[in-house]
Amino acid sequence: MDWNKTKSLFIVVFLVLDIFLLYQFIGFKATKLEVNKESTVEEKLEDAGIEYSSMPGGSVTEKTISAKAKVFTEKDISTLKNQNAVLGNENTIVSTLETPIPIGTGEGKYFDLETFMKKEITEGTSYKFWSKEDQTIIYSQVYNERVLFNNQDAQIVFQLNEKNEVVGYEQTMLDNIEEFNENQAIKPAVEALGSLLTNGYLSVGSKVTNPELGYYTLVEVTESEILVLVPTWHFKVDGQEDYFVEGTGSEVLNTEEENLTE
Repeated sequence: MDWNKTKSLFIVVFLVLDIFLLYQFIGFKATKLEVNKESTVEEKLEDAGIEYSSMPGGSVTEKTISAKAKVFTEKDISTLKNQNAVLGNENTIVSTLETPIPIGTGEGKYFDLETFMKKEITEGTSYKFWSKEDQTIIYSQVYNERVLFNNQDAQIVFQLNEKNEVVGYEQTMLDNIEEFNENQAIKPAVEALGSLLTNGYLSVGSKVTNPELGYYTLVEVTESEILVLVPTWHFKVDGQEDYFVEGTGSEVLNTEEENLTE
């Protein structure tokens, strides 16, 4: 055996191996550096100039729920006082108040109205202020302290006169509410907000307020008239647009084209 040739061969082999391992190490460091450089959601929001109020913290789990529109009867309206109530249809109470209720100027703090709701409206304490628009005030139904968002089957719409007094209302309600599936981990609100940015729903400099977790109707099973509602984050953008982001997967649920930022 030619020992010198063998030794030279080993040297070449080990040199090639060292070069290979060096390239592997450099590639690993570069990949790690690239991962470390990836911006967080908060950094992306900051870079886009998005202003947002304090986001709810802590880990949260919620279940999907199902419900049906409540069927009102003559018995339901026969007990209502200080108003003239009728059934608009089996799912709606339509009422005219005997005495208008002044609401003042404090949006969302309608104490006299909420006193009336507590005493004179069917399960009136199960609703929470949602919005005031032109000559209407909307209260949305609540389940387990979570608002049932943007649901025409679960709200009270109060009508106002020219004196800013409540003169009547229409009420709908969901009942037979049931929880199903296992508890699901809800993504942090800031991640849901990041989905709005990623999908083009936020303009540079947008101001986001009112982060709140509730339920949004995902599907209605026509044959059984059952609604399926999923845990959902709500955000108000620039004081005008309401956006709803599914809590476990961060899918934007109200995706009308007109809401997209060009």
